[in-house]
Amino acid sequence: MAALTSVPAAHAAPSRLALIAGDREPDAGDDAKTVDLSKLRAAVAEAPRDREARFALVRGLMRAKQNEEALIAAKEWRSIDAYNLVVVRLIGDLYSELGRRDEARRAYSAVVELLPKDAGAQRALASVLKQAGDLQGAYDRLSAAAESTTKDPRLAFELADVANRLGSLTEARLRFEELVAETETPEAVRYPAKQRLAQVYRQLARQATTAGKADEAAALEQAIGKLALPGGTENDLKVYLTWDTDRSDVDLWVTSPAGERVFYSHKTGKNGEALYDDVTTGYGPESYTAPKARAGEYLIQVNYYGGGRGNFSEARGEVVVVLDEGKPTEEKHVLPYRLFEVGQNVAVARVVVGKGAAQ
Repeated sequence: MAALTSVPAAHAAPSRLALIAGDREPDAGDDAKTVDLSKLRAAVAEAPRDREARFALVRGLMRAKQNEEALIAAKEWRSIDAYNLVVVRLIGDLYSELGRRDEARRAYSAVVELLPKDAGAQRALASVLKQAGDLQGAYDRLSAAAESTTKDPRLAFELADVANRLGSLTEARLRFEELVAETETPEAVRYPAKQRLAQVYRQLARQATTAGKADEAAALEQAIGKLALPGGTENDLKVYLTWDTDRSDVDLWVTSPAGERVFYSHKTGKNGEALYDDVTTGYGPESYTAPKARAGEYLIQVNYYGGGRGNFSEARGEVVVVLDEGKPTEEKHVLPYRLFEVGQNVAVARVVVGKGAAQ
């Protein structure tokens, strides 16, 4: 599925920044050519209930672009391992890859049917629904997760974010405001919540200005100021990373035109670029800001640093890239990704900055 994008109004001046979408998952490359399918099948025949052998066979067939055969292998696996959430989601993935959307949706729904009160399962389903473009379905699953778990600020952040993307600005505003005001919200969530809240305030201020409500617009601009965000709310490049598993570590890497990578062990760039927080306990969010983007190309990557102990060994989620944040030319791009094992990384996008940008 193509990345979801929101673009500026037609009358806005052209932006100096342009996004080129990259990959959704690591390229199998030469690895696909070296997959020994006969060996993988033999391993399954020798130990039919060995989950690792079953997973290796299905993934091997997928890497070899034999998705129909992979679906057969996955169904055979589930016939003897019905309550394994990994194979259930693999079946959904395969239906999706084959363009069989209704069957994919039913397969994914089986995840929560097996564990109806498991918040992690609900969030995993929400993740795949978001990647399929079904934001309302994702919102419903996240709401169900919120009902079956104790107060979770990262889950609250996700709900506010999806409400915003659905166009429910008032709900998004209230949810982000509650997160920011709650004393128990960790700073790793409070700061990106403030960033998102500022963006919502700015959207509402524009609407108020268009409607001739100058006092309301002025009050919203004051509210933005009170958030006291470092770097303000107008930035050339803003990137957010989230993922769908607990107790796991997925990292955001952004490399500048000068070749400088800002990531968990180098959080501040020479030209004011900054990564806010390195979330190592699951879900995110992590955020990156370049207030004044330099001419050239920024490379945005996601790296699977450490796995958790949950039902799913892979990591999938979204990267949200905002160009010209807070300006009339603002664009928002939502880029889904999927990583299958620790150590993998994927380049989800490149941002090309014209020579007119800050030097």
